[in-house]
Amino acid sequence: MIDRLAAERDEAVAARTRALADFANFQRRSVENEARARTAGLVQLARALMPVLDNFDLTLAQDPARMTVEQMAKSIEMTRAELQKALEQNGISRIDPVPGAEFDPMQHDAVMRQPAEGVAPNCVSMRFQTGWRLGESVLRPAKVAVAPDA
Repeated sequence: MIDRLAAERDEAVAARTRALADFANFQRRSVENEARARTAGLVQLARALMPVLDNFDLTLAQDPARMTVEQMAKSIEMTRAELQKALEQNGISRIDPVPGAEFDPMQHDAVMRQPAEGVAPNCVSMRFQTGWRLGESVLRPAKVAVAPDA
């Protein structure tokens, strides 16, 4: 009987040791996978932003004396559009409320109360700054004015 109990004990100790080793390996792999996923996400974003930097380089390589204000403005517009596209491809979108939109404290930061014609109380009356979100997570809320109660 003692030999049987000793064997069971030895088996339980060995199973516990294996379980601890498996868990340690799981933790190590989880950390490695998280680091790889973070790097892959950054690589994807960096690759999406490279054309934006190329557009800046092309613009800056131009002779300023030969560029008109309209050409410079057009170049900035094109570069901004390329940046917006790169962000959208990576799941980053604008929070761009218009006057009359319902105020959402999860997406909007009310910086003041400002009445506006045709805007209902507690609705956005003016946008000061665009907000940004990544999926459902708000990176930065839009700064807005809200129409006061009557």
